[in-house]
Amino acid sequence: MKENKGRGENTPGLLVVMNDIPAELEKDLNRWYHEEHLAERLSLPGFTWARRYRAVGGQPAYMVVYKCESIHALHSPAYRNVLDNPTESTRKIIPSLQNVIRAACRETWSSGDAIGGSAVIIQCKAIEGREDDARRFIKNVLAERLKESGGMVSMSLWESDAEVTAASNSETTRRSSPDHYADWVMLVESYDPALLSLALHSEVLQCDGQRDGLLIGSLIRYELMCMYKAP
Repeated sequence: MKENKGRGENTPGLLVVMNDIPAELEKDLNRWYHEEHLAERLSLPGFTWARRYRAVGGQPAYMVVYKCESIHALHSPAYRNVLDNPTESTRKIIPSLQNVIRAACRETWSSGDAIGGSAVIIQCKAIEGREDDARRFIKNVLAERLKESGGMVSMSLWESDAEVTAASNSETTRRSSPDHYADWVMLVESYDPALLSLALHSEVLQCDGQRDGLLIGSLIRYELMCMYKAP
């Protein structure tokens, strides 16, 4: 598998947004994303692709991931301008989003460049002062075990930046409740969701925070709905 790592200026950036939506507004949400919102975001400097996912037996029900050349695209003047001047459709949709989890991240490590039809998002956090231990555990232990178990086609570690997340989110004032914040996020993509889920749950049971430097929180399985590339 191809492997990338780094935390410098050229490290790719990502914006991860997960949310629920009232059932009666799902069609409006999907129409807004695919007829307007994704194209608007991908027209901005530095944005390279976007993917939308739907949860399988979990919540939040939807997730969108935007990848950028660097995290700086998420607080550029162009990005701030579209946040501060939303379209009419955006003004209608944003207040209806519920249980929002949002994070502006740097992709500090990845292995594999394949895209899986199924993915598991793992929210996690390094113990303070043990960040390098946690990174080594993810790369050298967890990822290797998941490769051996079968089903995994790629894996990425996204480390959030609280300052950029807050600075790039004037939309939160239009929502009915505050956003939640993700610290570290692992995306594990697969061609066999059942096999991957079984392997992940087995590994989570074996994870020891004091030994590995990593605290693992929620695991949510998503199916890929669609993906778009910047023009």
